[in-house]
Amino acid sequence: MKKMKRDIQGKFALKNDDYREVRSLRLTDNTWKKLGIASECLGLTRADYLEEIINREVPPCNTWKDSASTPGITRNDEELNRLKAQVQYLQKENSAHQKRSAVTFVYDIVDFEAIRDHILFELKLGRQASGYKTAQKALNTMIAELKLLVDSF
Repeated sequence: MKKMKRDIQGKFALKNDDYREVRSLRLTDNTWKKLGIASECLGLTRADYLEEIINREVPPCNTWKDSASTPGITRNDEELNRLKAQVQYLQKENSAHQKRSAVTFVYDIVDFEAIRDHILFELKLGRQASGYKTAQKALNTMIAELKLLVDSF
């Protein structure tokens, strides 16, 4: 953002040789704030912003339906649409990254093999028992599926 230059007295410096008289406008607080935001976004003073609007030589509109032809305080529609699309893309990427991070984090901190061994121990069966081998095979299959799931993210 451009910094607005001021003179020694703290007043805004002249941008050209044209002298400006001090004028006043009666505006609502809301309008004054919007004018300030619009001008600040462009790195201009409120006065410079108003002059830019007038000097564009856009004919004034006298109906609401003509208001689309007047200069606005936002960037042109093409740029605005491009930025909206970029924000949506980044939000989508961020969401996918968060999902991947959460799944990977869980997989990294959970020792599935240790859990499997604990469950098999709780069965109180010998390692040669058919029930033990069946449970071990089922748990190993589950761990393999979980690994595939994590890798798919």
